[in-house]
Amino acid sequence: MKLRRFFSRLALLALFVSLAGALYAGELLDPVETIEADGSIALTDGSSYYVFSKGGDFFSGPLGTSGRTLEGRWSEEGKGRFVVTAKRGWLDGLSSESHHRIVLSIGAGQKKPLRNERIPAIMEFATYFLIEEFVEIPDPSKK
Repeated sequence: MKLRRFFSRLALLALFVSLAGALYAGELLDPVETIEADGSIALTDGSSYYVFSKGGDFFSGPLGTSGRTLEGRWSEEGKGRFVVTAKRGWLDGLSSESHHRIVLSIGAGQKKPLRNERIPAIMEFATYFLIEEFVEIPDPSKK
């Protein structure tokens, strides 16, 4: 009898926690409005991070100890469509210099605490995003 009461209370507690989590989730925030308000947003796909800063600065790097880096500028070309022009580099390794155009679709999201100290931002913007295009382009400074 005591065991049944314990599991009933445990189930009730689990239900309360899940309902509280759903209520706490709050509304979804626009990425550009969040950048303007907070100075930047940081996205991650599990292996890389992408930081969009107020004023148009963009930086991306690996979550691990080595990998591709991207440094450049971003602009919004339509609701949720971000176009980045960036120079590619490499963290902890050799690479040849190249420039890229990256197009991302970024949905509304929520502010979350950072889960990785490698991300140079104050919070993570938890959202769904899609890299629609990632192509090499001529060096924009030589036009």
